[in-house]
Amino acid sequence: MLFFIILAVALFLWTCVKVLGRLLHRRLRRQLTILDDLPNLGTTQPNKILGCAVVCGGSVSGLLAARVCSDHFSEVIVVEPESLFDDSGAPHAVDFKRKRVLQYTALHGFQPVNLKVLRQLFPTFDEAVKAVGARVQPTEYNTHVSGIRIPSPENPEETVYISRAAYETVLRQLTVSACPNIKFLNGTVVGVNASSFDDTKIGSVSVRMNGIANPHVIPAALVIDSTGHSLAAGPKWLERAGFGAPKEGETLGKDQLHIRDVRITYDPKMRYVCQSFRVRPEIQESLPIPGGYKRAGFLYSNFSDPTMDNKTVLITWSDPDKLSFAIGGWDLQEKPRGTEELKIVLRSINTSEPIPQWVYDLIDMVAEDAVPEWDIDVRVPPLSYVQYHLAPNMPTNFCALGDSVMRVNPLFGQGCAKACLGASTLDAVLRQLSSRQDGPWLSSDFGKVFWDLHTSRIQSIWTSNKAMDYSYASTIPVRGEDHSYGAFGRWYRDQLIILCAQASTIIRDVDLLLISILQDKKVAEITWRVNMFLGVPTDTLLPSIVSKIVIGWTRRRIQGHWLQCSSKVKEWLSSIQS
Repeated sequence: MLFFIILAVALFLWTCVKVLGRLLHRRLRRQLTILDDLPNLGTTQPNKILGCAVVCGGSVSGLLAARVCSDHFSEVIVVEPESLFDDSGAPHAVDFKRKRVLQYTALHGFQPVNLKVLRQLFPTFDEAVKAVGARVQPTEYNTHVSGIRIPSPENPEETVYISRAAYETVLRQLTVSACPNIKFLNGTVVGVNASSFDDTKIGSVSVRMNGIANPHVIPAALVIDSTGHSLAAGPKWLERAGFGAPKEGETLGKDQLHIRDVRITYDPKMRYVCQSFRVRPEIQESLPIPGGYKRAGFLYSNFSDPTMDNKTVLITWSDPDKLSFAIGGWDLQEKPRGTEELKIVLRSINTSEPIPQWVYDLIDMVAEDAVPEWDIDVRVPPLSYVQYHLAPNMPTNFCALGDSVMRVNPLFGQGCAKACLGASTLDAVLRQLSSRQDGPWLSSDFGKVFWDLHTSRIQSIWTSNKAMDYSYASTIPVRGEDHSYGAFGRWYRDQLIILCAQASTIIRDVDLLLISILQDKKVAEITWRVNMFLGVPTDTLLPSIVSKIVIGWTRRRIQGHWLQCSSKVKEWLSSIQS
């Protein structure tokens, strides 16, 4: 009888743990990801908010914000300094080169979450990108770490393989054609003005129109800063308008910062060189690429082991015939010009497993036949995070998206995904608050709700990227921090890589090379989904994964010490014999 009681109690406790775990996971999924927001994204609200949503900036995050606002506001105005439309009012073609976007012609990668968001916002997105020669197909980045392949899931989500220029052009064309209530103005936002009726809101936006001396004032129901990293003028606008600081008689709270202090920066001394070629259709299939030229968008990706090297290699196919090679690195000294110098740099990279020979053969064939299109050398400016959520007395009708909030290392290819996360969060908050609105205007809770949710969804991008960048000695940390920041996160990431590795993983332990073949497809899939923003970030901390990491690490330590002892014993025996 006692046995059955103990069994029943154990079963009850096990069931409670499973139920609570699922409830917690569901809550984290809603809080940390946009996955539950996607079904409603792109559907027009029956009762739109009266007034104008002013989007400051017309690049990727600005276009996404405008498209979202078109479903919620009666009018949307996008203010963009650069002229992005021709004389007829139509968006410029794909071959138009923007001057204000540092990486406009550089190699780009797009996670599956981009495609999910854009399909919801623009039902004809797939047809539009295919019309410019881009592709939509299962995601495959052919990722390697120090030459060791990290497998993708057997049936990965689809993504789009396209150049940044074509991506933004298609996005602008679809926005213009799908949203008649969006108006584009060619000018620069120079400031915001507090409402004369409600000092918790922005009442209008001041715009310096191109070619016009006096600023133009636009009444605003919502203001969105999408000016990007180069301008990111939001904190200055808000401070001049009297926002983001304690009111008279108030003091900053324990966890609050003045609006002028919310921006934190660090410099990874990142630089990359990108060379692109136009490859003739008749030789595309003869290129020595495993599986064929059009097998995958990213033909090869190799990220460095910080203990061995500082360089990353990316090779990608995009648009109908564009092949791009990029070498980036922390404090990168090499500046390869031409294919011969490119091969020299590739051979100089220290990896656990060598870069495959077909990469060099590919470069040789491209050099002989393809037409060079452009060669760019980008010195990435310091990275920054504007912590708006820490400023007091923020306007209730202001938000910021994309690089205006956070600029992270472009080598990890998360910029456009970050903009999609922001746009989807904006949509989710507007829908959530629509039921609370007492009339056809924006809820006074908008600002707080948006910053709480948006911060929870992008914070991990900043912390994980910073931890990675801090593993390189050349990185200049955030003021008050040092390179020890994120040490445990880096160690945990290394253990995940070992679990995910498809090939032999070389582990260093007291100058001893220990080769261990450790494969775990389930861990690899969970890690992949988290990296692609398709899983909950805490999924990599599941007890089943943590236990595998602890067991694997312990076993490797024991094996390493055993081999070290065996080696010393052999040396001792040899010395006796001699």
